[in-house]
Amino acid sequence: MRHVTVRLSLEAPQFHPFVGELLADPVVSVQRVHRADLLDDGTLVVLAEGGGDRERFEAIVAAADPVRECSLSGERTWYAYLSIEPTEFARTLMQTRRSSDVFVKWPISIVDQKTVEVTYVGHDSGFREKLAELPEAIDVEIVRTGTSYPDAAQLLEKLTERQREIFTVAVEQGYYADPRRVTHRELADELDCSAANVGEHLRKIEATVFRELRALDGTPEPDEDGTATSFE
Repeated sequence: MRHVTVRLSLEAPQFHPFVGELLADPVVSVQRVHRADLLDDGTLVVLAEGGGDRERFEAIVAAADPVRECSLSGERTWYAYLSIEPTEFARTLMQTRRSSDVFVKWPISIVDQKTVEVTYVGHDSGFREKLAELPEAIDVEIVRTGTSYPDAAQLLEKLTERQREIFTVAVEQGYYADPRRVTHRELADELDCSAANVGEHLRKIEATVFRELRALDGTPEPDEDGTATSFE
C-alpha cells in the first residue's frame, strides 16, 4: 500500500463563500479538517479544528445561510461540528472521493486561504485516476510519496456504511470469537436482513480487509494488462 501527499489549491468560495471568509479572518484560525462526509440526504457534515477568536468564528458561521447546524467544544483549541448544505462544487468533490478506491488519511491540513494538504492512501494504479477525477478548478502539487501502513480506522474506511454496520454488530455479538458465539441467522435477525445477505457482506468485508493487509509490503496492484506500475 502506498500514500501520496498533495497540496490542492482552489478559491475557497467555490467550496462555500463563508469558508473563504473564515480563512481570511485575521482573528480566526481553522487548522485542520478531521472528517468530512456527504450523507445520503445530501447534507455535508464536517469536523474541523481551529483556534483564535471563538466568538468571531461563531458569528461568521451563524450568518452563513448554508450552515444548518454548528456545535463547538473547547476553548483555546476548539472543534466545530458543522452540518452544511453543499454547493454543487463541494458535492461533486465529495462524490468523487466516495467513488474512488483511494481514500483520505485524516486530518486534512489547512495551509493557507487557498491551499489544503491531503494524504491519499491506496495502490499505485489508483492515484493517477484519483487526481485526474478532481475538478479542473483545483491545482494539484505532489509533495511526497511513500509506503503506508494503515491503522484500523483506515481499513474500515474502505468499507461501505452498511458493511461497517454489519462488521460492528458481528464483532460485538462474537462472530469472530473463538469459539464463534453467533450464527449468520442470528446476525440476520439483529440486522433485519437475510442470513444469505449477512454471509455475502461478511465475505466482501473480509476480502477487502485482507486485500489491504496483503498490500502492506508495498507491492503495487496489477494493472489491467497484468503488470504493476509505480506512481512517481
